[in-house]
Amino acid sequence: MNLATYTTSEYFPIFLTFYDSIKNNDNFKLYVLCLDNNVENLLIKNKINCKCISIKELEKFSKTIKEKNYNNISEKIGVYRLAYADFLLQKEKIEIHLIDSDTYFFSKLSNLDNLIINLNASVAFCEHNFSFNKSKMNGLYGIYNAGYIYFKNDNEGINFLKNYRELCNNYISWEVKKNTKNIFADQTYLEILKDKFKSVKIINNVGVNCAPWNIGNYKISQNNNEFNINNEKLIFFHFSGIRSLLNKIFFFNLYHYNHQNLDTVKKTIYKIYLKNLQKNFKIFQINKVSKKINFINLLNLLKKIYRKDFLII
Repeated sequence: MNLATYTTSEYFPIFLTFYDSIKNNDNFKLYVLCLDNNVENLLIKNKINCKCISIKELEKFSKTIKEKNYNNISEKIGVYRLAYADFLLQKEKIEIHLIDSDTYFFSKLSNLDNLIINLNASVAFCEHNFSFNKSKMNGLYGIYNAGYIYFKNDNEGINFLKNYRELCNNYISWEVKKNTKNIFADQTYLEILKDKFKSVKIINNVGVNCAPWNIGNYKISQNNNEFNINNEKLIFFHFSGIRSLLNKIFFFNLYHYNHQNLDTVKKTIYKIYLKNLQKNFKIFQINKVSKKINFINLLNLLKKIYRKDFLII
């Protein structure tokens, strides 16, 4: 099984928390796109068992990504991550599980691998399955989430990625406009491409890419050290939007997507993840994932406190 993720040195504690959740598995190979020059040194220093792909190597493979003008770092990462997936398919000749590093595995990697094998897909990904204002949220952020995508190294997988890259290169935007269908990030294009290729499959297992935007739909239960989402094993959770203050108070987006506190979720899977994240922030003495405190960010933090959208660890 080939996992492909990416990180900057600023977000390295988040990557390391992801790595902590998978490192005891057998029979997997990890690829890491180093989005700045310091990441490779951090990977070596921390004895991370992986293959590094450098920015320089990627820009040599795809010169157009360097030449493109980006409005922000998120747009750049969106384009670079797909070039990275293309690089692995064409240069390494492998199938890949492209996954964001703000995810955390609560069960064995083999559970995900077996699920994908049984799908018999060239490309596979998940719906957002928003639990609040679903049609509106689909319009703002897209029906499908790009935080986890499986690509098989076959003609359909390669051609899908080629089309996907072209759309992102031409139109990618992180701007969200109200009351209109957005072209958001690298997600909306999946709706166009899904019907264009026969071997694209949607992963309907709720334990895959479970996230703050859909957890409100499900019942979470615990059996010893494992968690179930409804009747499915929780394979991995996508901890999007975590912000830290003084490495003690952690803010997130559960309320934003659900308009409910979801206390059980906070006290179980979030607490486990945030304790690990806190440990890795402490090791690197980094708290840069917190945004600068200006009036708007302070107002957002106060809203999160009012809505109890935080945990003190």
